[in-house]
Amino acid sequence: GYERYFVNAQGRNITDDHLFINRIIRIPCIDIIPDEGEDGFGSFWHTTNDTMEVIDKSTLKAVGQTVLAVIYSEF
Repeated sequence: GYERYFVNAQGRNITDDHLFINRIIRIPCIDIIPDEGEDGFGSFWHTTNDTMEVIDKSTLKAVGQTVLAVIYSEF
């Protein structure tokens, strides 16, 4: 039921600091990046306003429940 969050369509590439955390330090992580604007990041990105409050609660719920569903189906 979260098709509006996980659209099966090709988008554009976005590279940020998480790429290097994943590849070099090998800490698995994901990004929740709004697909808005030219650069894909909000005006709050990497500022003191970049806090949990700027993440949409519905988006966070969709991501969390989807991750749990994958974990429970894989193990």
